[in-house]
Amino acid sequence: MNQVHEHVMAPKSGHAVEVSKGQHLRITDIEGKQVVDVALFNADNYREKLSTSNSRTRYVPPPGQEYIPRDHLSVGDTLMSTLCRPMMTIVEDTPEPKGIHDVHNRMCNRFLFESHGVEVQDGCHEIISKAVASYGIEPEDIPDTMDVFMNYQHNCEKHRWEILSPVSKPGDYIEFRAEMDLLVGLSNCPEDLLTECNDRNCTPMRIEVFDA
Repeated sequence: MNQVHEHVMAPKSGHAVEVSKGQHLRITDIEGKQVVDVALFNADNYREKLSTSNSRTRYVPPPGQEYIPRDHLSVGDTLMSTLCRPMMTIVEDTPEPKGIHDVHNRMCNRFLFESHGVEVQDGCHEIISKAVASYGIEPEDIPDTMDVFMNYQHNCEKHRWEILSPVSKPGDYIEFRAEMDLLVGLSNCPEDLLTECNDRNCTPMRIEVFDA
């Protein structure tokens, strides 16, 4: 494939990139154990955006497959919009085990740090908001994100979710194929104060777009 865009996200930084239908978006963990929050917008109508709940439950199934509300997404699964339209399809997912990405949790924000009494910093919500602000998108219009490489597991015995250290190794990546023209807002997750989300050590990530 022909690379048409490359950007290395510094720790705790954001990025916005336009991805045309048919192009591939690749997110590479350069040093390992780092999370990137991904927000999607229809490039022709920013009010249509990613829905993680629709992505889990209102997907496009292979012929003959039974209805299965999923608890994780990996290769072959489709990210769906708020209008239940395909936005991106996962085509590669190299970490093992596959599918260790969060599609349940709300992204971190300044309130999270304030309310837990730790050093206040911009969270993924503020970082993505700033990254897409030049497109006229307001902070209140940022959708729930797919948190790539976030190891977010449900502990049934304790009746709660747990954030564990990511399984991604240096050079691991996830790759998507755009199913519509998209604006993608990204946050190189800054959370290093409360959980093992980024193994408490925020590191760079590589963002690439390819013509198929």
